[in-house]
Amino acid sequence: MDTASRKSKILCYVVEQYIRSAEPVGSKQLLERTGLNVSSATVRNEMASLSQAGFLAQPYTSAGRVPTQDGYRHYLDAAFSPEEPEQAEKAEIFRSISMSADDPEHILDCASRVLSEMSGAACIATTPPPEDVTIAKLRIVQTGRQTAMTVLVTSGGMIKYRLFRCDYMLTAELVKVFERLLNQALVGVAPEEVTPAFIQSMAAGFGELVMLMPNVLSAIMEQCSEINNMDLRQHGESNLLFCNDFQLDDLRGIIKFLSKREQLAYLLLRADLNRGVLLGTETGIPALYKCAVLSRRYSVAGQPAGAIGIIAPMRNDYRKNMGMLEYASSIVGKLINELLEP
Repeated sequence: MDTASRKSKILCYVVEQYIRSAEPVGSKQLLERTGLNVSSATVRNEMASLSQAGFLAQPYTSAGRVPTQDGYRHYLDAAFSPEEPEQAEKAEIFRSISMSADDPEHILDCASRVLSEMSGAACIATTPPPEDVTIAKLRIVQTGRQTAMTVLVTSGGMIKYRLFRCDYMLTAELVKVFERLLNQALVGVAPEEVTPAFIQSMAAGFGELVMLMPNVLSAIMEQCSEINNMDLRQHGESNLLFCNDFQLDDLRGIIKFLSKREQLAYLLLRADLNRGVLLGTETGIPALYKCAVLSRRYSVAGQPAGAIGIIAPMRNDYRKNMGMLEYASSIVGKLINELLEP
């Protein structure tokens, strides 16, 4: 084994041992647990070299070593692969998410809750970013003689409902006409494009029929406005209070940041593009400099949609947590796609 490979292997062993024990790792302990065919002096020299390079740190004189942010990054880039959840874990994730599979936002809420319980960290699930979605279809469901409900479905799997009332008696034939005209005008349009000016222009093409549609058009405007704001579901913030890796001031900053919903949602999307993990300063958020942000996007209709993420201390079980994230995101995508099937 060449020197570079040996250093990488030693560094990855230190990271994994520190994740398990939360205690600085010494050369003797490392040799006992790894079975490296080298002397203790060689391991000490390599660990000293890794410390000088900024991959390891020594909390105090004569202590073992702990990984730095650069050490964790090397581990994630060089040796990391997600660990497939055990069958019992898969069953619990599937059961928890599918028990409320009647609505995409319920699905996201359940995914966030079960992952927070299983990871012991804070978990977030987001709807797709508005710039990535278009209107896929619109349904109008009559609920009474003068009332109906618009059901707006996006390409990202979000479903928005809105009740409206008319000043006249609705008929099945009239509802079908409304639905046909609105689908012709709206399918393929980005919700952010549905402005008052767009509605006026669209209505101009409906002729005299538009006199019967003001409440329908108002309902659609409200639905598109909701879609334009990324929604998210988060659970487990209180889990962070029990992490020994954080001081009180750290926790104040983290909890405050977790209330910034839009920033948080886009941070998860950015983490997914960075091999699924942002570490400390990579987030660009000072409050998260001691944290790791893990993320995976779920897919709807074969396209990336929203994201599911875990915010944890930098010392966390990356293999296990990323494995659970990947499995949960696949279940979320599957269940949302099933809702969109005719």
